[in-house]
Amino acid sequence: MEFIPNVDEAKRFVHSYGFYSNYSAAYIVTNEFLHDSMQYVPKNCNKALVTAASGDHPLFCSLYGAKHVDTFDISYNAKCIMDIKTAAMKCLNHSEYLDLLCKLYDCRDVTRVPNMDKIANNLSPTEYKYMCSMLGYALFSNRQLRNKNDKFLISQQDYEKLQKIVKKPYNFTMTNIGRLGTHLTESYDFIHLSNILDYMEGSAYRFLIVSRLFNHVNVGGRIISANMRGKKWPDSFPTAEIEKSIEGYKDSLNRYTNVDDFLKESMVKSKQELEQMRQVFKNWRYNKITDFVNDIVVFERIR
Repeated sequence: MEFIPNVDEAKRFVHSYGFYSNYSAAYIVTNEFLHDSMQYVPKNCNKALVTAASGDHPLFCSLYGAKHVDTFDISYNAKCIMDIKTAAMKCLNHSEYLDLLCKLYDCRDVTRVPNMDKIANNLSPTEYKYMCSMLGYALFSNRQLRNKNDKFLISQQDYEKLQKIVKKPYNFTMTNIGRLGTHLTESYDFIHLSNILDYMEGSAYRFLIVSRLFNHVNVGGRIISANMRGKKWPDSFPTAEIEKSIEGYKDSLNRYTNVDDFLKESMVKSKQELEQMRQVFKNWRYNKITDFVNDIVVFERIR
């Protein structure tokens, strides 16, 4: 069933800075070097799952060989920019496509953007009606596109390849990262989490999210996470950190005999969850590639 956006709610939350919602403003273009991370798309990748984000992640994933790409994001506006891009590829050349993106940044009336009338024919009526109803609100105001030479943009050569590859809009699930696993019914050869986990406090919670996706990754499949804000991923494999945390909980439970029942129960549950994660990560290979800008973390399911 198609999601029906709530325009009144969208107007309240589209620019609630520091708070991510179903209507957070979306990135107009990526701020990641996707050629670096998408090279880890496995050979013969049948199914991939990536963040809708700026719409560039699914496009680059298709470009690097994934036959079928599903997407997810917390914001409906991320779906809108993604679908605008796939619709544009049906009727605009590369130069017109770049003009479109430049005009969409911080735009408060999509009907005034050149070529949107052509694109509208390839968008869901519900989606286009929603964008037109948001008059006076900028839906795509994150990550400004300064000029057509932006280093993150899709090149003309890649754009022309994508015009042959991308025949229909990408499937989309609206969810936050913590609940992503509960929405999945299929298994994937590749999952790209962008830099979303960079916003999660503590490496244990990051690893918990990855472990929840375990049953949705095929043997030989990979999960990728990018770090853009300087919160470094551990150099060692997760199990080393999990072992330390488990021992810490054991010591606490032994030492603090007078803690109230609620706190003790919480500590026991956390320890049990860590032990489950330890078992999960025995079936993964871990690699981290670090440069001056970011970390790329690669998890590979080995059995």
